[in-house]
Amino acid sequence: MQKYSISALTGILVLAALVSLVSVTPQAFAHERQLYTIGGQDYLIVIGSLNEPIFVDDKSGVDLRVLTADPNDPMNSTAEGAVPVEGLEETVQVELGAGNVTKVLQLEPAFGEPGAYEAPFYPTVATTLTYRLFGTINNTPVDLTFTCTPTGEAGATADNSTVQVSEGVVRKGIEGGYGCPAPVTDAGFPESLMSNNEIVTTLDRLQSQIGSTNSSTGSTAATTGTSTT
Repeated sequence: MQKYSISALTGILVLAALVSLVSVTPQAFAHERQLYTIGGQDYLIVIGSLNEPIFVDDKSGVDLRVLTADPNDPMNSTAEGAVPVEGLEETVQVELGAGNVTKVLQLEPAFGEPGAYEAPFYPTVATTLTYRLFGTINNTPVDLTFTCTPTGEAGATADNSTVQVSEGVVRKGIEGGYGCPAPVTDAGFPESLMSNNEIVTTLDRLQSQIGSTNSSTGSTAATTGTSTT
């Protein structure tokens, strides 16, 4: 059995930690970061989807992080002065939007991650989704909407303009972005896949065709019987 020195084991553990950080980093960047002044306090809101990239019928969800911003590096969620904001599950909700269809979900604190919140859901079609946060932060009413982009982070455009969103709420910056649900066929291997919605639609179409065929056959039989009589 091969033996390792303490220094060698330490090196292995450090390398494993670095590998894990590298594997997590791309997910962290596939989010939108918006800087707001809310009730006189600067907040960094980081939002995206769980398990990005997301596909139709896969479990995903709203992935939200809220921090008081570091004055020296306000758009950086890992800055030394950025402080996680806890307890927002009591004051903020999230509304999913797809066209004119909406659904309100409750945010739940992410286990072991202060200032992080989740609201799981399963996207059923490949479409543009919006995440609308509403409620209160810092005792100030907020109503903020975030929209996915088909190209995710790659198609995002930074915006440092100042925008008065509502009373006591000012947006001061936008960076990054997050992707929209992609068709499940894009992820199928070695065979392509159909989404649950596509399967139901196909079955409905086949059932309709069978019904039409049976109706035509019945009419033909009735006409033949009448002619024979």
